[in-house]
Amino acid sequence: MHMPSSKLMPRRSDGDGYAEGWSRTEVAPRVAVWLSILFCAGLVAVPLVDGLLGSWRNPLLKAREGISRVQRTLISAGFRWADIIDANNEALGTIQGFENSLEESSALAAAVRPSALDRLLRFGGAGSEETYVGHDGWLFYRPDVDALAMRPAGRNEAGEGIAAFAAQLALRGIRLVVIPVPGKASIHPEKLAAGREEFKVPPVAPSLAALAQDVEAAWKSKKINDPSLAPVVLDPTLLLWNRKAQTGEDQFLRTDSHWTPAAMRAVAERVAELLVPVANRSPRQKITAEQREVSAVGDTALMLELPPSSPLLAPQSVSVETISADDQGAWRPDRDSAVLVLGDSYTNIYSLKELGWGSSAGFAEQLSAVLGTSVDKLARNDAGAKSAREMLGAEAGRNPGWLDGKKVIVWVMAAREFVRGEWSPVSLDSHANAEAKGQFFVVPSGECRDVSARLASLGNLPAEGESPYADFLTAIHLTDLQDAYSGEKITGDALAYLFTMRDRELAVPPGLAAGARVTLRLSSYADRRDRLDSLNRGDLADMEIMMEEPNFAEWIDLQ
Repeated sequence: MHMPSSKLMPRRSDGDGYAEGWSRTEVAPRVAVWLSILFCAGLVAVPLVDGLLGSWRNPLLKAREGISRVQRTLISAGFRWADIIDANNEALGTIQGFENSLEESSALAAAVRPSALDRLLRFGGAGSEETYVGHDGWLFYRPDVDALAMRPAGRNEAGEGIAAFAAQLALRGIRLVVIPVPGKASIHPEKLAAGREEFKVPPVAPSLAALAQDVEAAWKSKKINDPSLAPVVLDPTLLLWNRKAQTGEDQFLRTDSHWTPAAMRAVAERVAELLVPVANRSPRQKITAEQREVSAVGDTALMLELPPSSPLLAPQSVSVETISADDQGAWRPDRDSAVLVLGDSYTNIYSLKELGWGSSAGFAEQLSAVLGTSVDKLARNDAGAKSAREMLGAEAGRNPGWLDGKKVIVWVMAAREFVRGEWSPVSLDSHANAEAKGQFFVVPSGECRDVSARLASLGNLPAEGESPYADFLTAIHLTDLQDAYSGEKITGDALAYLFTMRDRELAVPPGLAAGARVTLRLSSYADRRDRLDSLNRGDLADMEIMMEEPNFAEWIDLQ
């Protein structure tokens, strides 16, 4: 929580766990006392009022159904060890779902939360679990800010993870260019912290400052002697910091976690300088740009769930450059291009109309325009250190030979992932999946099929209010498929993506867990790929299944 008396003053890092430029938050005693009183009152009032209003009834019934299903599974399976483990996992999911349901169904919380938070913001600048409130109506995504104060517990794994990934690509003749995009607090600390005039350099996490050196040191152990394949870390922090000083322009959106169109374009121009040799060997493309004005409310503002009257929900207007290619109309990724942009929402922010800031104007489009050549793109909102590599591996598994024509992969990712991301190895080889091909049911293009199936496993489910994105897809592995009406058995398992959050609201029953029998409408994912591929999602842990061709699933019922 960011209070008016808080101090985040620049200071030297002396091993106390704080990055240079940041210190501890101090809360005034009077404010602390009142917050404690309000907190205790809430602990008593919420369950009392919700109990009287009957808000707990549905969550309790669903939890009882979940536990009963676990008991039936154990009894019918004869209490085998593997089934006990599966049942335990299902029970844990039911408990978590019950806790989430209580929070989501709370009538008092739903009625009070928006106006209470709005008053706290006006009174003292309070934030939320995911958002810090700065000066002049600026909002900051909490994970970005927290990453600045994080020190790795031991040896930094990001350098080794990047070098290992680069070595995998180098064996295919592909060079990796890494772009760690700094968070808003690194470029605009004056909008968050007190003592604004003392920020002479951008505050960054110590591990991020040493990232290029860590990668270089780890790369030497890979014994790849071709210098043209050595990974490059291009940190745009100083570029954006200096650009702010020289132009006086904001480099980030006021109530959104992402960069401005002009800042993004400046980074694309810098990256293009590295890619000139590759671009010169690629087919030229006549590209045109059109300036458009777009207005939207930022993702961090929407996460606060404020009442419509809040000034923080006022739209911000920016000018974007919409890119088109004369030979194909609207800009589209080119699967045959030698340049691939692997990215997250920093790549998608001006590409996906679902994000509210226009379309065909994102990082890959700008890079394509600067180079004057086509560019391929594989980007997904919230694609972290591991999930981005898994996404690349899954795509390579589904389309053998796709990476053969690539010469450079430009990996654009939020800097926080290089501080707190998951860097365990990810395989890019698809040969292990070859025998499984043909065993999974896929609905043909233009058709749909209503099926009954058992939910064998599923990816992460979203938590309302904790994601900056309005929509969320969850991967599900379906077994024991039958036609929903005739009961006719369908051969094979199925992989599908299901919307589990739409417009920031859960789209499936809370507590949905493996083992449940569901009714779904399956249709072709390929028919919707352009719209769905970039959306935030929870994939399965089993990468072999993730290499299968998915279906798109629409929820019908929980049996």
